[in-house]
Amino acid sequence: MQGNQNFDNDVVGKRYRLRDMIAHQSHMITCVLLLITGLYMAIQFNTCSLHAWELMSYQTLRLIHVIAGILFLVINWTFIPFNLITSGHLLNDLFGLKDFTRLYQAIVGVFKPPEEYPKYTIYDKTTGHYKNKLHPGYKLMVVFEAMAILFIGLTGIIMIDLKFGFMNFDIPLWNNFMAWFVNDITGSAAAFIGMSGVELIRIIHLWATYWFVLELIIHLGFLGTDPRMSQNVKALFLTGKETMNEYVDVVEGAHEEHKKKPREKRPLIVFR
Repeated sequence: MQGNQNFDNDVVGKRYRLRDMIAHQSHMITCVLLLITGLYMAIQFNTCSLHAWELMSYQTLRLIHVIAGILFLVINWTFIPFNLITSGHLLNDLFGLKDFTRLYQAIVGVFKPPEEYPKYTIYDKTTGHYKNKLHPGYKLMVVFEAMAILFIGLTGIIMIDLKFGFMNFDIPLWNNFMAWFVNDITGSAAAFIGMSGVELIRIIHLWATYWFVLELIIHLGFLGTDPRMSQNVKALFLTGKETMNEYVDVVEGAHEEHKKKPREKRPLIVFR
């Protein structure tokens, strides 16, 4: 896993495309809006204060929360997966079999001198591609983060009110389905713990949010302990590029991609 100690600091890699930068920044903005508005509503709902909505009206706060939630789900369930699939390096950014070994080496490396810690940013300067970008611990964390987003998104969709603010949608099929799901399906399960279906869904939504906040803290912790933090921030928010340093394994070799062979042109119809 160790790279060349005589690194070439003139090597510059394209770490993020423009659409990757836009997706991450949009994810971050909507995430912050959701956490602020959602947790504020949860605290005020639970305390039932007489001045619960003195910061802004409940309708305005909830409208911001719903709009941010819709954008957040669109970004995470369509835009980001599309970017991963079209990157050409999907398997490199997901936790795979090789990452079990890398994760073990990372854990063992904590107890070794810093200079012996494995390098997980692997850049092939021959092809201009990254063979690996992310720490295996971060890749694994993204799996649990995606699970939290799934629970938050599904429970949020169930709780959304189609008739508030400037929206006034009346869809009987949707209303009937949600009433059946919340009252009959979720309500039956919630009855075993002395709750209603709506209460159970709200609790799952709230605790999935706490789960996501924990993942966010770990995410920032990984970023803060990375000696290349300034490089990562600059690449993600400004340039999309990073200059290789002693913490990057710069290699030379063929890019592991299967080139498509040109198909032989044949007529659609052959007359004999």
